[in-house]
Amino acid sequence: MLIDHVAAGILLFTIRAKIYPFGLDFDGAASLYYALRNIGRISFPLYCFLLVEGFDHTRSVLKYMLNLAVFGAISEIPFDLALKVKKEPFSTDLMFMFEQNKEWLLSNCNVFVTLLVGLIVITCMNYVEKKLFVEDETLPTGFIVDNPLHMVLYLAPVGAGAYFCYMLKSDYDFWGIVLIAILFLFRKNRLFACVAGYLFFMNMDNEVYALPAFLLMLLYNGERGYLKKNTKYIFYAIYPVHLICLLILRITVFAP
Repeated sequence: MLIDHVAAGILLFTIRAKIYPFGLDFDGAASLYYALRNIGRISFPLYCFLLVEGFDHTRSVLKYMLNLAVFGAISEIPFDLALKVKKEPFSTDLMFMFEQNKEWLLSNCNVFVTLLVGLIVITCMNYVEKKLFVEDETLPTGFIVDNPLHMVLYLAPVGAGAYFCYMLKSDYDFWGIVLIAILFLFRKNRLFACVAGYLFFMNMDNEVYALPAFLLMLLYNGERGYLKKNTKYIFYAIYPVHLICLLILRITVFAP
């Protein structure tokens, strides 16, 4: 993620300003940009996978949702100014930068929003599973559907969540919601989940490079690693903090 955002939050803007790093020309800088962005394709599928795993193991889904909502709100302005500006990206006057770009900034949302909607979607899916489906561990889904209308109820939250994120223009919009739903649907069979997830996700621009993420999912042993109490909030905070650092670095080094 950090590698990806260095490219999107600094390198892209310097290339647009015809400032090429490390003595590169335009073609070299552009190649570096695309290489860094392609490496960054690994991060989002892993977040989706961890969201599904977190849902299965969390003590409180509501608290999980609240954490995503709070950090989504905290991250929105750093996300907008670090990654989504089109005018005056090197201005040290952040209010001026915001005013120059608010047409675009107010029409995008950060990845926490997508993850929050995805969590709501799989919560609804899980409720339908528990109430209407019959367990069958021999199937990739882990259940049997004996009434087609029940499947409509099961998938309706996916469609609603995907449409909501598409209209909201959250990061990864409907692609992210559908990927989360696929990983949740086939969570009882990780190989099936990874294959289905990748075959879907690779159709999004440049996400063919996300393959290593799905291979890493296959290596997961299903056990929770050691984590001290409240340490998880450090990982939540990394998102807004690294965006703020990239923004400060950009305007400090390249300010006119």
